[in-house]
Amino acid sequence: MRYRETELPPGSTEYVAPTTDAFVELTVGLTLVIGVLLLVAGVYGKQRWLGFWGVTTLIACAVYYVWVALH
Repeated sequence: MRYRETELPPGSTEYVAPTTDAFVELTVGLTLVIGVLLLVAGVYGKQRWLGFWGVTTLIACAVYYVWVALH
């Protein structure tokens, strides 16, 4: 007998990670906050590499939200 990826056999105590859209949105939202923090730290600390990763992270979040809006 086979089970789906998100289904556990009866009596199992294993944990299955949530696969909902809300979990993905939470992850992207947290990434957005981290991107802003990296950008601010890079600007105030005068560290270009932090600014670069902050901008790159913000662009990735923006691309995700545009992709979600179009689909």
